[in-house]
Amino acid sequence: MVRSGGHHPSAGPLNAHAEWLGDPEAFWERQAARLVWEKPWKTPLDAASAPLYRWFPDGMINAAENCLDVHLAEGRGDAPALIFDSPQTGTKDVYTYRRLHQEVVAFAAALDGLAPNADDTVLIFMPAIARTVVAMLACARLGLTHSVVITSVPVSVLRDRIEDARPAIVLTASGGFDGPDATDYQPLLEAALAGAAHHPNHIVVLQRPEAGRWTPAAGRDLDWSGLVAGSATARSRLVHVPSTHPLYLLYTSGSTARPKAVTRDTGGYLTALRWAVQNVFGVGPGDVFWTDSHPGWVMGHSFTVYGALVSGATTIVHEGPQVDTSGSSVFPRIISEYGVSVLFTTPMTLRRMRRASHRHRPFGADGSPLRAVFLASERVEPDLMAWTGEFFDCPVVDNWWQTETGWPIASNCLGSGLLPVKPGSVSRPLPGYRIEVLDDEGRPLPTGEQGHLAVKLPLPPGCLTTLWDDDQRFIDTYLTNFPGYYDTSDAGHIDEDGYLWIAGRTDDIINVGGDSLSGIDVEHVLGRHPAVERCAVVAAPDPFYTQVPVAFVVPRHENFDPANLAHELRGLVDERIGEWARLNRLVFVRTLTYTTSRKIKRSDLRAWLSVGTGLDIVADIGLPGRIS
Repeated sequence: MVRSGGHHPSAGPLNAHAEWLGDPEAFWERQAARLVWEKPWKTPLDAASAPLYRWFPDGMINAAENCLDVHLAEGRGDAPALIFDSPQTGTKDVYTYRRLHQEVVAFAAALDGLAPNADDTVLIFMPAIARTVVAMLACARLGLTHSVVITSVPVSVLRDRIEDARPAIVLTASGGFDGPDATDYQPLLEAALAGAAHHPNHIVVLQRPEAGRWTPAAGRDLDWSGLVAGSATARSRLVHVPSTHPLYLLYTSGSTARPKAVTRDTGGYLTALRWAVQNVFGVGPGDVFWTDSHPGWVMGHSFTVYGALVSGATTIVHEGPQVDTSGSSVFPRIISEYGVSVLFTTPMTLRRMRRASHRHRPFGADGSPLRAVFLASERVEPDLMAWTGEFFDCPVVDNWWQTETGWPIASNCLGSGLLPVKPGSVSRPLPGYRIEVLDDEGRPLPTGEQGHLAVKLPLPPGCLTTLWDDDQRFIDTYLTNFPGYYDTSDAGHIDEDGYLWIAGRTDDIINVGGDSLSGIDVEHVLGRHPAVERCAVVAAPDPFYTQVPVAFVVPRHENFDPANLAHELRGLVDERIGEWARLNRLVFVRTLTYTTSRKIKRSDLRAWLSVGTGLDIVADIGLPGRIS
């Protein structure tokens, strides 16, 4: 293990940004030097294939080594690395760095016994449990690219992602608690494989007595515990990979057309996370960092797993809902019981808590151990920020980032000194992100004017480097609208103090409670129904979910039953995308309005929604449990 140099901490967020602007490549080299490299880089940034940039391309590194082995070598083996808490199963378990390392090494040896090729992918379809983290780190130890698929996705989405990632191995469990009740995973995975052209060589199953039961298929399915026991004497390899090697694939939400998998490199990603966890979140060894996210979401990848562990902190994996059927939240118990230093959660979760909670400052005489609560994934209303600060009795920090960037684009920085808060703003851009506000033609706009938010290339370390197996699609999707920039597809403005204000999306993405839903994908699903002539989907504001989709549908024939057709269309969306899409309102119209080039005028549809006129028939389905 070789460290490339010392660490030069930033004195404050403004100083850090100035330091980066002075010499961007030198700034990131100093951060990368905090990691352990098998072979240090000579070239910090490869721009030979611009606009495809690569950070530290000639360096060799291993992510699991930096998350585990380095802490053992530095004497932190007995420090807690991971806390697993599952109220449904009554499980509370603490993994030290030494124990987590042992489990990862043992499972990596078991996986290695299946003789994977260096370019194989491994699909992980598991609940929010400690073994999911073990699976991710074992793949990283062997240099295998993993793809975690959240267990709540519909069968059709799971099938599409199997087809796209083409995994040689699937890691799964017999079941899990995605909600208050256990879900069996075998029927879901079997149904997905039944319709897939690609089939993995092996499926490794973790049998959980508390959740589900898996009936193994001979010649295909392997028992997790048996596989590990049979490999007990095997030696686990530690495979160092180029910094540019894809650590994981992460599919963006709501994709029902061709799946779109963000591809994350290894060295640049760890570099950015190590800087962000210390400087943005103020977390390091001895701190308990709870990212309230399944390990498979981007927040989970970046901060539950890789960010917390590369920084030597303690992470928490919680299985089950945050608010139970009685209306009680697990937050106060977990924060108090485990001494959580920093909480990273979503506005959607806090809205559920506010609805269920009648207590402020629920931590008793000793108060809350929290230093701050961080929010992400969607815009947060100022009154929710105020409630959160009062409830948790600590500062609340909003920040802006995307699945594609992997870590915040803009944020206030707890670790290097909080700046004054402007409610509604996500604070200032972080080092690495040169944000410009552009008009439709790509021209910079003056301070205070709203436009397209774009990041001047190159993107900093940690951001996506491409889309899985398709560089051209990456270029067409993100780098073509404004040459020389990454198009965030968000609109906003920068004020006279350099604070960034996000106004909303400029593309068809609808933010449903923090999940990104493509309106175009919903249109593709609706268009499959034989009774639909044409349709368009736009976002409507919602006080609880931030936005919900509304579908304007032109029926193929005049004689139809609106209620029956609405239920059939909603059923299609549930099947292809999932109930989380919340398509609870359809508007049947005789025609849509178009531009001169025959594009649907979505601005007209949004205007009609706001004034409630120009509509022929409205079918309101009404979702079970919908909050209005």
